[in-house]
Amino acid sequence: MKKTLFFYILKEILPIFFIALLVFTTILLMDKILKLIELIVTKGATFYQILMLLLFISPSFLIFTIPIAFLCGTLLSFGRFSSDGEIIAFKASGISLYQLFYPVLFFSIAACLLTSFLVFYGLPWGNRGFKAMLYLVAQSRADVELKERVFNDMFDGLVVYIDKIPIDNKKMEGILIFDERERDKIITVFAKEGFLTSNPREQEIIFRLINGDIHRYDQKSHVYQKVNFNYYDIKLELAKAFSTIGKKLKDKELSIEELKEKIKELKKKGENVAQLEVELQKRYAFPFACIIFGMIGVPLGIQPRRSGRSYGFIFTFLIILLYYFSLSTFEIFGPGIGMSSFLTAWGPNFLFGAFSIFLLIRTSKEKSFKGLDGMVRLVDLMQYKLERVFKNV
Repeated sequence: MKKTLFFYILKEILPIFFIALLVFTTILLMDKILKLIELIVTKGATFYQILMLLLFISPSFLIFTIPIAFLCGTLLSFGRFSSDGEIIAFKASGISLYQLFYPVLFFSIAACLLTSFLVFYGLPWGNRGFKAMLYLVAQSRADVELKERVFNDMFDGLVVYIDKIPIDNKKMEGILIFDERERDKIITVFAKEGFLTSNPREQEIIFRLINGDIHRYDQKSHVYQKVNFNYYDIKLELAKAFSTIGKKLKDKELSIEELKEKIKELKKKGENVAQLEVELQKRYAFPFACIIFGMIGVPLGIQPRRSGRSYGFIFTFLIILLYYFSLSTFEIFGPGIGMSSFLTAWGPNFLFGAFSIFLLIRTSKEKSFKGLDGMVRLVDLMQYKLERVFKNV
């Protein structure tokens, strides 16, 4: 009986979990998808390259959507058990709430381990793959983007003018480059010839110039220099459309190792690293939200209420909203009141974990909780209002 019940509950949760995972991940990916579609239209990226870019950035979203999808699956599944009277049948058969919780606990631990794997290994793999694919797209399109007798500003900090670009894509002729990458310095480069090349190891695109001179003027010291060269290499940044995506990814979705390196570098400079240390601790803390959501999803799911699957969705969004609100509150006010980075990041887990254990124990003893009764009535009201809105549409 226990084995049958175990797989019966898992069979109910799994389909909802995967559907919710697909929906929530797609919602979070929409911003990136629109930018990647822009690469197809404006930069000529292939459909395969876009799919690979989506695959590489998916771990950074899955670490958030897996706990949310698991909570949604638990709430909807146990909500269905409750509305169909199966919870009453389980209790009549001598099955306690704790026995019903075992499959959820097993699934929550599996989801926690998967999320942890993505945090430790998926993010670094995704970031490396994303940069490599972005480099391939930029490499294949850089020479095509350059136009003759036009001021090309596709490279960050550089304006490139080319008098003649041969049809056979050999050496370009009559090159003028205005370099704005160094602050307080005006650098102008003239070259008779040049061509684009690449360095796959460093993932760089290089503009190799032949026979020219560099004019450099320092605005602070008012010193002018002129240097002649036979060969001169300029490292080109990715095109603006590419670098915009890359920078956002780098700032928001650094791997644990990258975060640790950044913290070390900033500490050496004497800068404040409290925010980065909190972000690092969040990477360790967030996977455990799967276990907490499992403990809180079972007692909330079996609460007596009006039927309808929208109840589970509303409760899911309400809990996620409260969780992220507490996370933001700890992040904003924690460092200001001297709270450690560990407690700032793990505080919401401790708070929701204690509440979920209390709720699970109280529900197993069939004792009411006024705060929960009020929350159920609020969700019922929201569900009723939503149903009326959709009926009138």
